[in-house]
Amino acid sequence: MYEQAKILVIGFGEDERRRVANSVVLSGHEAVTASDWKKGLRELYSQRPNALVLLSDCRDGNDPIDWGEVQTVRSLSDIPVIIIADRATQRSLQKAIDLGVAGFLVRPVETKVLSERLNGALERPRRNETFPQADFHHENLHIDWRRFEVTVDGQVVNLSPIEFKLLSLLVERRGEVVTHGEILARVWGPNYDLGDRRNVKLYIWYLRKKLERDPSHPRWINTRNGLGYIFSAETDSTTDGGAERQPATVASGAPAGRPT
Repeated sequence: MYEQAKILVIGFGEDERRRVANSVVLSGHEAVTASDWKKGLRELYSQRPNALVLLSDCRDGNDPIDWGEVQTVRSLSDIPVIIIADRATQRSLQKAIDLGVAGFLVRPVETKVLSERLNGALERPRRNETFPQADFHHENLHIDWRRFEVTVDGQVVNLSPIEFKLLSLLVERRGEVVTHGEILARVWGPNYDLGDRRNVKLYIWYLRKKLERDPSHPRWINTRNGLGYIFSAETDSTTDGGAERQPATVASGAPAGRPT
């Protein structure tokens, strides 16, 4: 049995918006609706929903989703996002994975299917209830989120805002692979090219240089080749290569030297 949650439904079509809202209510949750993207953002700020259902009406011949909208939500909030669209393409499904979308459903969607996906998405934060709100300890690494402070072996490590956001994301998702695209969307924001991995690799190297005893053989921040990165709660010397080589060039928008 799930506690009642507040679900924001954004969609241009009145009939579909009403049907989805009714499905949300039948699932035991409260529905808040918005008829367009601008109103939806206002509701996102004012209502603080627990999840978002986005009814896509994008008519682009190549992609059924306006990913700019999803990237904007992801840069503002970590709430689960479920997309309902006319069709799914390989590109759209990969984008959904990169942006951490909780569900991608193709019309028509039955109430039972939507309810199961919503409840599954809402359950995920409960699995992470033990995630510390004030601080995090692992071996000789300590993160104090209230003070935005990181220490290794009791010594404060100076991280740039980008480095701190990247580390926080990896630790929050520890034990899971975080894809390059999701890192770019969550750390660099909605307007960044999700296909450009250079800055991710560069800042991963910066973190390893500052946190790891041997950056070339990292204990914590490991590479999953072709996928992304994972913060290992346990030492994993068998990770796919462990570390990458230090980036030979600095990507556009990244500092030329080691950040402070």
